[in-house]
Amino acid sequence: MKNLFIYILLTVILISCSKDGESLVDPDALTDHEIMAHSNNRVSSLLMTKNEYKNWVDNDEFTNSEKRTSLTNDIYKKYADKYDFIFFILNEPSIPENLSYYGKLIGVSNNVEGTGQGIYDYSTQYGSSGKLKAIMQLTGLEYLRGGPALHELAHNWANFGIDSHYIDGPGNNISSFNYKPHWGFTGGSSRGQLGGFDQNTLIENGGNSYTVNSFGGFANGGNGVPFNELELYLMGMISPSQVSDFDVFTDITSFSVNENKFIFSANNRVTHNSSSLESLLGKRIPNSNDSQKNFKILSIVITDSPLTEDEWDRVDATAEWFSKKGDDGSSLYNFWEATNGLGSIDIEN
Repeated sequence: MKNLFIYILLTVILISCSKDGESLVDPDALTDHEIMAHSNNRVSSLLMTKNEYKNWVDNDEFTNSEKRTSLTNDIYKKYADKYDFIFFILNEPSIPENLSYYGKLIGVSNNVEGTGQGIYDYSTQYGSSGKLKAIMQLTGLEYLRGGPALHELAHNWANFGIDSHYIDGPGNNISSFNYKPHWGFTGGSSRGQLGGFDQNTLIENGGNSYTVNSFGGFANGGNGVPFNELELYLMGMISPSQVSDFDVFTDITSFSVNENKFIFSANNRVTHNSSSLESLLGKRIPNSNDSQKNFKILSIVITDSPLTEDEWDRVDATAEWFSKKGDDGSSLYNFWEATNGLGSIDIEN
Protein backbone atom coordinates (compact mmCIF):
# COMPACT_ATOMS: atom_id res chain seq x y z
CA MET A 1 0.00 0.00 0.00
CA LYS A 2 2.85 2.35 0.87
CA ASN A 3 4.53 1.67 -2.50
CA LEU A 4 1.24 2.33 -4.29
CA PHE A 5 0.86 5.65 -2.45
CA ILE A 6 4.40 6.68 -3.42
CA TYR A 7 3.72 5.72 -7.07
CA ILE A 8 0.52 7.78 -7.18
CA LEU A 9 2.24 10.72 -5.49
CA LEU A 10 5.12 10.66 -7.95
CA THR A 11 2.69 10.44 -10.87
CA VAL A 12 0.78 13.49 -9.63
CA ILE A 13 4.02 15.42 -9.16
CA LEU A 14 5.24 14.55 -12.66
CA ILE A 15 1.96 15.58 -14.26
CA SER A 16 1.60 18.79 -12.28
CA CYS A 17 5.19 19.83 -12.98
CA SER A 18 4.94 19.26 -16.74
CA LYS A 19 4.11 22.54 -18.45
CA ASP A 20 1.50 22.00 -21.15
CA GLY A 21 2.78 22.95 -24.61
CA GLU A 22 6.42 23.17 -23.53
CA SER A 23 8.44 24.24 -26.58
CA LEU A 24 11.63 22.31 -26.01
CA VAL A 25 11.51 18.53 -25.97
CA ASP A 26 15.16 18.44 -25.02
CA PRO A 27 17.17 21.69 -24.98
CA ASP A 28 20.36 19.62 -24.85
CA ALA A 29 19.36 17.25 -27.66
CA LEU A 30 22.10 16.23 -30.05
CA THR A 31 21.10 17.70 -33.42
CA ASP A 32 22.78 17.66 -36.80
CA HIS A 33 22.77 21.46 -36.88
CA GLU A 34 23.34 24.14 -34.30
CA ILE A 35 19.85 25.41 -33.49
CA MET A 36 19.62 28.54 -31.35
CA ALA A 37 16.64 30.41 -29.93
CA HIS A 38 16.48 34.19 -29.60
CA SER A 39 16.07 35.53 -26.08
CA ASN A 40 12.62 36.96 -26.91
CA ASN A 41 11.39 33.42 -27.56
CA ARG A 42 9.92 34.20 -30.98
CA VAL A 43 12.48 33.10 -33.57
CA SER A 44 15.29 30.58 -33.86
CA SER A 45 18.22 30.03 -36.19
CA LEU A 46 19.57 26.89 -37.81
CA LEU A 47 23.24 27.03 -38.76
CA MET A 48 24.32 25.19 -41.90
CA THR A 49 27.84 24.80 -43.21
CA LYS A 50 28.79 27.16 -46.03
CA ASN A 51 28.55 24.36 -48.56
CA GLU A 52 25.25 23.01 -47.25
CA TYR A 53 23.67 26.46 -47.28
CA LYS A 54 24.95 27.11 -50.80
CA ASN A 55 23.38 23.87 -52.00
CA TRP A 56 20.15 24.64 -50.12
CA VAL A 57 19.84 27.98 -51.93
CA ASP A 58 21.42 27.24 -55.31
CA ASN A 59 19.61 23.91 -55.80
CA ASP A 60 16.38 25.06 -54.14
CA GLU A 61 16.56 22.10 -51.77
CA PHE A 62 13.45 23.31 -49.97
CA THR A 63 11.56 21.64 -52.83
CA ASN A 64 13.54 18.41 -52.33
CA SER A 65 11.38 16.27 -50.05
CA GLU A 66 14.32 14.26 -48.69
CA LYS A 67 16.32 17.38 -47.79
CA ARG A 68 13.26 19.18 -46.43
CA THR A 69 12.06 16.36 -44.18
CA SER A 70 15.60 15.68 -42.97
CA LEU A 71 15.78 19.26 -41.74
CA THR A 72 12.43 19.19 -39.95
CA ASN A 73 13.23 15.86 -38.30
CA ASP A 74 16.39 17.46 -36.94
CA ILE A 75 14.34 20.38 -35.61
CA TYR A 76 11.85 18.07 -33.87
CA LYS A 77 14.71 16.56 -31.87
CA LYS A 78 14.75 19.84 -30.01
CA TYR A 79 11.28 21.35 -30.37
CA ALA A 80 7.93 19.93 -29.32
CA ASP A 81 5.31 18.83 -31.83
CA LYS A 82 2.96 21.73 -31.13
CA TYR A 83 3.28 23.83 -34.27
CA ASP A 84 0.73 24.17 -37.07
CA PHE A 85 3.29 25.71 -39.42
CA ILE A 86 7.06 25.85 -39.67
CA PHE A 87 8.53 28.87 -41.47
CA PHE A 88 12.04 28.67 -42.90
CA ILE A 89 13.42 32.18 -43.42
CA LEU A 90 16.56 32.57 -45.49
CA ASN A 91 19.19 34.90 -44.05
CA GLU A 92 19.22 37.00 -47.22
CA PRO A 93 18.57 40.74 -47.71
CA SER A 94 16.32 39.84 -50.66
CA ILE A 95 15.44 36.90 -52.88
CA PRO A 96 18.56 35.08 -54.17
CA GLU A 97 19.03 35.42 -57.93
CA ASN A 98 18.59 31.73 -58.72
CA LEU A 99 15.28 31.34 -56.86
CA SER A 100 12.04 32.15 -58.66
CA TYR A 101 9.81 32.71 -55.63
CA TYR A 102 9.58 35.06 -52.67
CA GLY A 103 7.75 32.44 -50.67
CA LYS A 104 6.49 28.91 -51.08
CA LEU A 105 4.18 26.74 -48.98
CA ILE A 106 4.19 22.94 -49.09
CA GLY A 107 1.29 21.06 -47.53
CA VAL A 108 2.02 18.43 -44.89
CA SER A 109 -1.44 17.39 -43.67
CA ASN A 110 -5.08 18.36 -44.11
CA ASN A 111 -8.15 17.28 -42.14
CA VAL A 112 -10.54 19.97 -43.42
CA GLU A 113 -13.33 19.05 -45.82
CA GLY A 114 -15.07 21.42 -48.21
CA THR A 115 -12.14 23.44 -49.56
CA GLY A 116 -11.54 21.42 -52.71
CA GLN A 117 -8.58 19.43 -51.45
CA GLY A 118 -8.53 15.89 -50.13
CA ILE A 119 -7.70 14.60 -46.67
CA TYR A 120 -4.05 13.61 -46.30
CA ASP A 121 -1.34 13.28 -43.67
CA TYR A 122 2.39 13.10 -44.41
CA SER A 123 3.34 14.61 -41.06
CA THR A 124 5.22 11.56 -39.77
CA GLN A 125 7.73 12.02 -42.60
CA TYR A 126 8.50 15.44 -41.12
CA GLY A 127 8.77 14.27 -37.51
CA SER A 128 5.28 15.40 -36.46
CA SER A 129 2.38 13.26 -35.29
CA GLY A 130 -0.40 14.95 -37.23
CA LYS A 131 -0.08 18.48 -35.83
CA LEU A 132 2.00 20.06 -38.61
CA LYS A 133 -0.17 21.44 -41.44
CA ALA A 134 2.41 22.94 -43.78
CA ILE A 135 5.93 24.23 -44.11
CA MET A 136 6.84 27.53 -45.73
CA GLN A 137 10.04 29.07 -47.01
CA LEU A 138 10.48 32.84 -47.24
CA THR A 139 13.51 33.85 -49.28
CA GLY A 140 14.32 37.12 -47.50
CA LEU A 141 15.04 37.89 -43.86
CA GLU A 142 12.19 40.41 -43.50
CA TYR A 143 9.58 38.87 -45.81
CA LEU A 144 7.30 38.18 -42.86
CA ARG A 145 6.53 41.90 -42.91
CA GLY A 146 6.35 42.85 -46.58
CA GLY A 147 5.03 39.55 -47.80
CA PRO A 148 4.32 37.04 -49.14
CA ALA A 149 3.65 35.47 -45.71
CA LEU A 150 -0.12 36.09 -45.84
CA HIS A 151 -0.29 34.89 -49.44
CA GLU A 152 1.48 31.63 -48.66
CA LEU A 153 -0.65 30.98 -45.58
CA ALA A 154 -3.76 31.42 -47.75
CA HIS A 155 -2.47 28.57 -49.91
CA ASN A 156 -3.01 26.21 -47.00
CA TRP A 157 -6.74 26.44 -47.80
CA ALA A 158 -6.99 27.83 -51.34
CA ASN A 159 -7.44 27.65 -54.24
CA PHE A 160 -8.11 23.97 -54.78
CA GLY A 161 -11.71 23.84 -55.99
CA ILE A 162 -12.57 26.80 -58.22
CA ASP A 163 -11.44 26.62 -61.85
CA SER A 164 -9.94 30.06 -62.36
CA HIS A 165 -8.35 31.43 -65.52
CA TYR A 166 -5.67 33.95 -66.40
CA ILE A 167 -3.83 35.23 -69.47
CA ASP A 168 -0.30 35.89 -70.70
CA GLY A 169 -0.92 39.53 -71.63
CA PRO A 170 -3.00 42.05 -73.59
CA GLY A 171 -4.40 41.33 -77.03
CA ASN A 172 -7.34 40.19 -79.11
CA ASN A 173 -8.16 36.59 -80.00
CA ILE A 174 -6.18 35.42 -76.99
CA SER A 175 -6.64 32.24 -74.99
CA SER A 176 -6.76 31.99 -71.21
CA PHE A 177 -5.59 29.04 -69.14
CA ASN A 178 -6.34 27.34 -65.84
CA TYR A 179 -4.79 29.33 -63.02
CA LYS A 180 -5.38 27.31 -59.87
CA PRO A 181 -4.25 27.67 -57.12
CA HIS A 182 -4.66 31.44 -57.71
CA TRP A 183 -7.82 33.43 -58.38
CA GLY A 184 -7.03 34.98 -61.76
CA PHE A 185 -10.22 36.51 -63.19
CA THR A 186 -12.24 35.77 -60.05
CA GLY A 187 -14.11 38.50 -58.22
CA GLY A 188 -14.26 38.99 -54.50
CA SER A 189 -15.38 41.32 -51.74
CA SER A 190 -11.99 42.94 -52.31
CA ARG A 191 -8.84 42.05 -54.21
CA GLY A 192 -7.60 38.80 -52.68
CA GLN A 193 -4.30 37.62 -51.31
CA LEU A 194 -4.24 35.02 -54.09
CA GLY A 195 -5.13 37.53 -56.79
CA GLY A 196 -8.53 38.37 -58.23
CA PHE A 197 -10.47 41.58 -58.76
CA ASP A 198 -12.78 43.66 -56.59
CA GLN A 199 -16.29 42.52 -57.55
CA ASN A 200 -17.68 45.93 -56.60
CA THR A 201 -15.81 47.53 -59.51
CA LEU A 202 -17.23 45.24 -62.22
CA ILE A 203 -18.98 47.04 -65.10
CA GLU A 204 -20.86 45.16 -67.83
CA ASN A 205 -20.12 46.71 -71.22
CA GLY A 206 -22.37 44.35 -73.17
CA GLY A 207 -21.44 41.63 -75.62
CA ASN A 208 -19.49 39.64 -73.00
CA SER A 209 -17.21 42.64 -72.42
CA TYR A 210 -16.38 43.85 -68.92
CA THR A 211 -14.38 46.51 -67.11
CA VAL A 212 -12.87 46.23 -63.64
CA ASN A 213 -10.32 48.13 -61.60
CA SER A 214 -6.78 46.85 -62.09
CA PHE A 215 -5.79 43.73 -60.18
CA GLY A 216 -3.25 40.95 -60.05
CA GLY A 217 -4.17 37.46 -61.11
CA PHE A 218 -1.48 35.93 -58.90
CA ALA A 219 -1.33 38.36 -55.97
CA ASN A 220 -2.27 41.93 -55.08
CA GLY A 221 0.67 43.44 -53.28
CA GLY A 222 2.03 41.14 -50.58
CA ASN A 223 0.87 42.01 -47.08
CA GLY A 224 -0.69 45.22 -48.42
CA VAL A 225 -4.17 43.68 -48.74
CA PRO A 226 -6.26 41.63 -46.29
CA PHE A 227 -7.89 38.28 -46.99
CA ASN A 228 -11.17 38.70 -48.86
CA GLU A 229 -14.42 37.01 -47.84
CA LEU A 230 -13.90 33.94 -50.01
CA GLU A 231 -10.44 33.38 -48.53
CA LEU A 232 -11.76 33.91 -44.99
CA TYR A 233 -14.50 31.35 -45.62
CA LEU A 234 -12.07 28.73 -46.89
CA MET A 235 -9.85 29.42 -43.87
CA GLY A 236 -12.81 28.72 -41.58
CA MET A 237 -13.09 32.28 -40.29
CA ILE A 238 -16.61 33.07 -41.57
CA SER A 239 -19.71 31.17 -42.70
CA PRO A 240 -20.69 30.76 -46.38
CA SER A 241 -23.62 33.13 -45.84
CA GLN A 242 -21.09 35.88 -45.12
CA VAL A 243 -19.47 35.53 -48.55
CA SER A 244 -20.82 38.08 -51.02
CA ASP A 245 -21.76 36.84 -54.49
CA PHE A 246 -18.81 36.78 -56.86
CA ASP A 247 -18.08 35.99 -60.50
CA VAL A 248 -15.56 33.62 -62.04
CA PHE A 249 -14.63 34.40 -65.65
CA THR A 250 -13.03 31.80 -67.91
CA ASP A 251 -12.25 31.55 -71.62
CA ILE A 252 -10.90 35.10 -71.79
CA THR A 253 -10.65 36.19 -75.44
CA SER A 254 -9.43 39.80 -75.24
CA PHE A 255 -7.71 42.04 -72.72
CA SER A 256 -6.57 45.66 -72.66
CA VAL A 257 -5.53 48.28 -70.12
CA ASN A 258 -6.79 51.85 -69.88
CA GLU A 259 -5.02 53.67 -67.05
CA ASN A 260 -6.13 51.81 -63.89
CA LYS A 261 -8.92 49.90 -65.65
CA PHE A 262 -8.83 46.42 -67.17
CA ILE A 263 -11.17 45.73 -70.10
CA PHE A 264 -11.69 42.12 -71.07
CA SER A 265 -14.03 39.78 -72.92
CA ALA A 266 -14.94 36.34 -71.63
CA ASN A 267 -17.11 33.60 -73.06
CA ASN A 268 -17.87 32.06 -69.66
CA ARG A 269 -19.15 33.74 -66.52
CA VAL A 270 -20.25 31.83 -63.42
CA THR A 271 -21.77 33.70 -60.49
CA HIS A 272 -21.36 32.03 -57.11
CA ASN A 273 -23.37 32.53 -53.95
CA SER A 274 -23.21 30.67 -50.65
CA SER A 275 -25.37 27.80 -51.95
CA SER A 276 -23.43 27.25 -55.17
CA LEU A 277 -20.16 27.50 -53.26
CA GLU A 278 -21.18 24.65 -50.97
CA SER A 279 -22.57 22.67 -53.92
CA LEU A 280 -19.23 22.99 -55.68
CA LEU A 281 -16.91 22.33 -52.73
CA GLY A 282 -19.14 20.56 -50.23
CA LYS A 283 -19.85 21.84 -46.74
CA ARG A 284 -16.79 22.99 -44.86
CA ILE A 285 -16.05 20.63 -41.98
CA PRO A 286 -15.31 21.94 -39.43
CA ASN A 287 -17.49 24.99 -40.06
CA SER A 288 -16.71 28.51 -38.91
CA ASN A 289 -18.19 27.86 -35.46
CA ASP A 290 -15.83 24.97 -34.74
CA SER A 291 -12.80 25.68 -36.91
CA GLN A 292 -9.34 26.44 -35.60
CA LYS A 293 -8.62 30.16 -35.59
CA ASN A 294 -5.42 30.41 -33.57
CA PHE A 295 -2.27 28.90 -35.04
CA LYS A 296 1.21 28.29 -33.69
CA ILE A 297 4.22 28.96 -35.90
CA LEU A 298 7.86 28.02 -35.47
CA SER A 299 10.03 30.50 -37.38
CA ILE A 300 13.59 29.43 -38.09
CA VAL A 301 16.21 31.46 -39.91
CA ILE A 302 18.34 29.28 -42.18
CA THR A 303 21.85 30.69 -42.24
CA ASP A 304 25.49 29.81 -42.95
CA SER A 305 26.88 32.10 -40.26
CA PRO A 306 25.71 32.96 -36.74
CA LEU A 307 23.18 35.77 -36.82
CA THR A 308 24.46 39.19 -35.88
CA GLU A 309 22.64 41.17 -33.22
CA ASP A 310 21.16 43.35 -35.97
CA GLU A 311 19.89 40.32 -37.92
CA TRP A 312 18.34 38.85 -34.77
CA ASP A 313 16.64 42.16 -33.99
CA ARG A 314 15.29 42.58 -37.51
CA VAL A 315 13.80 39.12 -37.89
CA ASP A 316 12.45 39.17 -34.33
CA ALA A 317 10.75 42.50 -35.02
CA THR A 318 9.02 41.07 -38.09
CA ALA A 319 7.80 38.06 -36.07
CA GLU A 320 6.50 40.35 -33.33
CA TRP A 321 4.70 42.50 -35.92
CA PHE A 322 3.20 39.60 -37.89
CA SER A 323 1.81 37.94 -34.76
CA LYS A 324 0.52 41.14 -33.13
CA LYS A 325 -3.11 40.78 -32.04
CA GLY A 326 -4.13 44.30 -32.91
CA ASP A 327 -3.84 47.17 -35.37
CA ASP A 328 -0.18 47.93 -36.05
CA GLY A 329 -0.87 51.45 -37.36
CA SER A 330 0.76 50.88 -40.76
CA SER A 331 -0.58 50.31 -44.27
CA LEU A 332 0.48 46.66 -44.10
CA TYR A 333 -1.64 43.88 -42.60
CA ASN A 334 -0.47 41.49 -39.92
CA PHE A 335 -2.35 38.19 -39.64
CA TRP A 336 -4.85 39.47 -37.06
CA GLU A 337 -5.64 42.53 -39.18
CA ALA A 338 -5.87 40.49 -42.40
CA THR A 339 -8.53 38.27 -40.81
CA ASN A 340 -10.50 41.24 -39.42
CA GLY A 341 -9.52 40.16 -35.93
CA LEU A 342 -11.09 36.72 -36.36
CA GLY A 343 -7.81 34.80 -36.46
CA SER A 344 -4.50 35.00 -34.66
CA ILE A 345 -1.10 33.40 -34.63
CA ASP A 346 1.54 32.82 -32.00
CA ILE A 347 5.14 32.79 -33.19
CA GLU A 348 7.20 31.21 -30.47
CA ASN A 349 10.12 28.90 -29.86
